[in-house]
Amino acid sequence: MMGLTLCCTQYPNSMNLTELIKKVFEVSFIKFLFVAGINTLFGLSIFYLTVFLLKNPYVSVVVATIIAVLFNFKTYGALVFKSKDNSRVFRFIGVYLCTMTIQMGLLKGLALVGIPNPYIAGAIILLPVSLLSFLLMRKFVFNATIEAENPNQP
Repeated sequence: MMGLTLCCTQYPNSMNLTELIKKVFEVSFIKFLFVAGINTLFGLSIFYLTVFLLKNPYVSVVVATIIAVLFNFKTYGALVFKSKDNSRVFRFIGVYLCTMTIQMGLLKGLALVGIPNPYIAGAIILLPVSLLSFLLMRKFVFNATIEAENPNQP
């Protein structure tokens, strides 16, 4: 901590760690990835809980997916896109279905070109699919919110 304080006093125009973290989280895609991590932990927790309570993993997948998608809609909307408009939920589900279909196609495509391991293939496509999901949500789900925040941008 002494080094951080010394650095900031030696270079008065430099950013401290708190300011740097705030700057990083001003970038919507970074916020999106952070919220995706929270959503993943929530979704897994709900799945594990429902498996424990219901003793049926297949029913648990359905229940956990429904709960997780609704939770994700609220967290992405509020924390990333600053929207509380619940009427957008069907567009959100549409984006989820679209990206899920693309993800399955990419997994199949990677298997056909010699990367059959779904863990490796999943890691390869994680960032591009996340970026696509972010862009689709920004364009088709939460676009009015963004336009209201930045009325002069195209």
